[in-house]
Amino acid sequence: GMPFNQLGTLAGSKYYNVEATYCYLRCIQSEVSFEGAYGNLKRLYDKAAKMYHQLKKCETRRLSPSKKRGKDIKRLLVSFMYLQSLLQPKSR
Repeated sequence: GMPFNQLGTLAGSKYYNVEATYCYLRCIQSEVSFEGAYGNLKRLYDKAAKMYHQLKKCETRRLSPSKKRGKDIKRLLVSFMYLQSLLQPKSR
């Protein structure tokens, strides 16, 4: 589990924490999990919830296609992370 935790730390906040979340989830599901991964995952989910609630339904019709695509990708990844946080058990 520890190597996945380290990979999650190295992934940092790239791709709105999706990559790090994957690594922390793998760490938790490993045969020998690392307990610190639960705290790391909770921290990422808290960030995701904050970003999700800060997303504004901005007017995208006036944006160029590449800028609109960037905003759409951000909205998708942040929404995915927020949904993941809602689906996780609250026992830890």
